[in-house]
Amino acid sequence: MGEAESKKEIFDVSIRTVLFLCLALLVQIIAIKKGTEGVNPFFIINISSDVTCMLVGYVLIIGLYMDRQKIGTTTRYLAGLVLSAYAALFSDAIAWIVQDEPDYITINYATNTVYYIAVIFEAIYFWQYTLTYLKVKNRRINIMNKLLNVGFAISLLLIFLNLHFGFYFTVNSNGTYIRSPLCELSMVYSFLAIILSLTIVIIERKQLQPLQIVAFFLYASGPIMVSVVSIFLFGLSLNPSASMMSILLMYCALNVTEGDKKAIQDNEVNIASRMQENILPKAFPYLPERKEFDIYAIMKPAKEVGGDFYDFFMVDDSHLALVIADVSGKGIPAALFMMTSRTLIKNRVQAGDDLAKAMGEINNQLIEGNGADLFITVWIGVIDLNTGWVKAVNAGHEYPAIRKANGDYQIIKDKHSLAVAMFEDVTFDVTDFQMQPGDSIFVYTDGVTESMDENDNLFGKERLIQALNRHPDCNPKEAIDSVLNAIAVFVDGAKQFDDTTMLCVTYFGVE
Repeated sequence: MGEAESKKEIFDVSIRTVLFLCLALLVQIIAIKKGTEGVNPFFIINISSDVTCMLVGYVLIIGLYMDRQKIGTTTRYLAGLVLSAYAALFSDAIAWIVQDEPDYITINYATNTVYYIAVIFEAIYFWQYTLTYLKVKNRRINIMNKLLNVGFAISLLLIFLNLHFGFYFTVNSNGTYIRSPLCELSMVYSFLAIILSLTIVIIERKQLQPLQIVAFFLYASGPIMVSVVSIFLFGLSLNPSASMMSILLMYCALNVTEGDKKAIQDNEVNIASRMQENILPKAFPYLPERKEFDIYAIMKPAKEVGGDFYDFFMVDDSHLALVIADVSGKGIPAALFMMTSRTLIKNRVQAGDDLAKAMGEINNQLIEGNGADLFITVWIGVIDLNTGWVKAVNAGHEYPAIRKANGDYQIIKDKHSLAVAMFEDVTFDVTDFQMQPGDSIFVYTDGVTESMDENDNLFGKERLIQALNRHPDCNPKEAIDSVLNAIAVFVDGAKQFDDTTMLCVTYFGVE
C-alpha cells in the first residue's frame, strides 16, 4: 500500500469513528436532557439498549475497515448490514425519546420512517452477504435475486406512502406513535429475505463448517424472536439491538472459522514456498572453476509462492542450458505446475534431445492431467561453451535483451512459438545465433516490464533497457541489481501483483 493510500484509509476510518461516536453521544445527550421523570420504563430500556448496541456497531464497523484479511464485495455487504443496523438503532432511540412529545411530531415521523427503511436494507444486505459469502450463482438464484430486488423497491415505496396513508403507523396530535393493524405487513419482506437466505445456507451446507451454519441461523433467529415479542408487547422494541448483537456474534463465529482456515492455508503456502525456494539454484558464482561464463539470476514472488522460475545447468561438459519461465496464475497451483515443468525441462534437455523435439514432448506431457488449464511461457537457450553457438526456443515468452561486447543491450525479436501446455503436438521453432567473448544475454518475465507505479503506469521495456545500459559492461549480478533498483524507484512502494524474475549470463569463451 502506498503512502497516499494509507493516509486516505486512516482519514476515512477517523471520519467514521468521529461520526459514529457523535451519533451515540447525541442520543445520550438528548435522553439526559429530557430526563426520566414520568417516562415509560420500557422506553428507558429501549434507549439504553440502542445506545449500547450503537457502540457495538461502532466497534464492528471499525474492525471491518481495519481487518486486512477481508476485502471485496463480501465485506461491503457485511459493512452495509452493520450500517443498516446502526441506522435502525439510532432512529429507534430518537423515536422513543420524542414519543408522546407533541412538539416533535415531524421528528417522530422521520425517525420511524428511517427505522422501517433500515430494517428492509438489513434484509437485502443479509441476502446479498449470504450469496457472496457462499459464492452461489445459478439461474434460480438470479431469478430469486431479481424478485427480491423488486420486493425491495415495492417495500421502500410502501414505507414512503405510509406518510400519507398511515397503513403501517401514524403519529397523533399528542406526538404518540401508533401502530396500525397492518403494521405486521412491513415485516413480510424482511422475513422472506431471511428465510430465503437460510434456505441457501441449508442447500450449500456442505461447503460450511457447523459453526458457520450456526452463525447464519444465529443472526436470523434473534431478531425474529424479538420481533414476535414486540408485536404483542408495545413499548419494548429490542429488534435493532438484537440485530446488532446477532451480527456481532455472526461476525465473531465466521472470523474464528476463517482464521482456522487461513492458518491451514498459510501453513500449506509456507511449505510450498520452502519447496520452491529449495529447487531453484541459488549458489553464486555457479561452477566458479568454469571460466567460460558468469551467470546470475533472481526471483521475487509477488506472493509467498509464485509461478515464475529460472534454471541453469550443464547439459554436458561443454553445453550450458539457460531457462526462464512464467506459469499462468499465482499461488500454490502455479507453483506446483512450475516445479513439474522445471523437472521435465531439465530431464529432457539433459537427455541430449534436440531442443525442438524436447519442447514438443514436454508440451504434451504437461497437457496430460492439466485440470487447472494452466500454461507456461518459456525461453530456453543452450550455449556451446567451446564455440559460443546458441540454440534457443521462445515459447510465448518475453523477447531477450542481448549485448554485444563493448556495446549496449538491445531487445532481440527472436522466433516466437506458442506457450507450452496450450495445445497438443505443437511445433517449436529454434533460433540460432553466435555469441562472441564478452557478449551477454538478459532474459526476464513480464513481471519486470509490467511493474506498476501508483498511477498504474508500466515500467516497460524502454526503462528496462535504460537500466541495463547505465553500466552495460557490468557483470550479470550488477546488471540485475541495476534493474531491481530502477524498478524500486519507479514503483515507489506501490503493491506489485506479478512475480519478478531475471537471469543474465556473460559469455567469455574458451581461454
